[in-house]
Amino acid sequence: GNQHGVSHRTIKKIFNLLHLRSQQAAADGENRDPAEGGDDTGSPFVFNIEVGMLEIYNDEVYDLLAPPIAASQRKTHLDIRRGKDGLIEVPGLVKVKVSCLDDVMAALTRGNDNRATASTNMNEHSSRSHMILNVKVTCGIKDQPLQTGNLYLIDLAGSERVRRSEVIGEQLKEAGHINKSLAALGNVMEALDRKAKHVPYRDSKLTYLLQDSLGGNSRTMMVVNVNPCSDSYDETTYALQFATRVRRINIGQAKRNVTSKNLEETVNKLSSELKLLAQAKARSEQQMSSLKRENKRVQDRLKSAAESRARSHDDTRTMSVLKKSHAEITERLKKEKALREGKTGEMENLQQEMQKVRQDTARMARQVDKLSTQVTEKEDKISDLQKQLRSAKEKASAANHRARTAQIVNPRSTPSSGSTAPSSIPRARVTRAAKPRGAPKSDDDIAKIRTEVQELLEKYDPNKVGKIDTLMEKFSGRETYLLSKLKQRYTNGGARPGGSSTPNGTANGSISGSASRPGTRGSSASAGTTAQERSEAALQKHMSRMRLRKERASARSNA
Repeated sequence: GNQHGVSHRTIKKIFNLLHLRSQQAAADGENRDPAEGGDDTGSPFVFNIEVGMLEIYNDEVYDLLAPPIAASQRKTHLDIRRGKDGLIEVPGLVKVKVSCLDDVMAALTRGNDNRATASTNMNEHSSRSHMILNVKVTCGIKDQPLQTGNLYLIDLAGSERVRRSEVIGEQLKEAGHINKSLAALGNVMEALDRKAKHVPYRDSKLTYLLQDSLGGNSRTMMVVNVNPCSDSYDETTYALQFATRVRRINIGQAKRNVTSKNLEETVNKLSSELKLLAQAKARSEQQMSSLKRENKRVQDRLKSAAESRARSHDDTRTMSVLKKSHAEITERLKKEKALREGKTGEMENLQQEMQKVRQDTARMARQVDKLSTQVTEKEDKISDLQKQLRSAKEKASAANHRARTAQIVNPRSTPSSGSTAPSSIPRARVTRAAKPRGAPKSDDDIAKIRTEVQELLEKYDPNKVGKIDTLMEKFSGRETYLLSKLKQRYTNGGARPGGSSTPNGTANGSISGSASRPGTRGSSASAGTTAQERSEAALQKHMSRMRLRKERASARSNA
């Protein structure tokens, strides 16, 4: 018994535990009270064990328990895939059902005979492949959902140095694949030790097949064999360093796989049980009411019997019978009450479990609401920043508008180079335009200037009366200059009352009385008229552009 290996001892332990669990279930069934419901013996504990055996030879997967084939035929390799349940599986792998240790030993012997081995300078029976023994255990109470677990027992081929093993040909190729798969296993262990985001399971068929065992919901144990000989000092050192690194890896505690589907089934089952308990409660209440009515009838009969006994002593026997019946009914009432209390306790437990499920659902809903609130806050913040950006753009546009308006309204400081000796009117304009801004005026002065400006506009240009506030704001601090400009334009320029001035700013093109010397009348009038036309045209274009910008900005803000 002491000569058996890890695989034999592990499977023997599994059989012992399963048989012990079966005996405990049978004992519990025999000790169950028949009044609690169910069979006298209870449902038995059942289990099933299947064994599959495969090898990874030259980075290909082969079934060691497959039926024997002819020598001329070539062995078929298997694929490794991820099943619908998310676990790694090998489609087409032969699994043998075993019921005792003898069946297990027979399967192991059959698989080891099919395993690839060769003789090297280091080992006469050197393993040239990795062997994986899969033990699938299914157990549970009969007529109830069964539980399934998988145990993988892996015999890794040892790494070898070609200069010591002195292998050539096909054996050299085998050694290369063995060392490559072991190096991939070392890389996976290093990534798990560093807690890297990406673990290279797909670098080798060995690591890809053991993905669930190394990084999944499982418990993993590794046994490292070393050679005590001094000739293998380097290999022993590397093996112990690898074992030390593996020992630091923590893949977490193994948990039972419970999906949302199982949770829904549990909720449905609890709901159905709750309905059954409610129906049982209703039946118990009906029985209780019937017992109360029967008790009342018995009490009435006892009362009538007492009256009869007062009339006759012969009714004593009837009274004793009635008392006995009353005692039996009272005992039945107590049992029904105890049974009802038990059912009530079970219903309360089910309600508590249902409340826990509802709390979990509410917690998830609160988390979703919290995330939605955060998203809304971010969107509001983005909207505020966009509004601030639009406001800054509008302010910059308004500043540019004011600057360009002031530049257009202010007269040019020098006359055009092609004009002859300027008349007295252009010189007066230049002199007035060059005047600096005067001292601050009082509110009364500003009001008087505003009244005069309004009167001029009403008389000569009624269309601009509604824009008097804009003009006063643009010429803030320069109200006197604004008034002089308007007077010069409408009175000296000969504007026609009612806004009928000609495009060049004069009445019917007449400029009589505005020149000091007759000899220069035509040239000075022509130069003044041309400059005034250009100024008014530029001002109209600028005002139209600004109105268009304001309309676009208003449309964007409304959108």
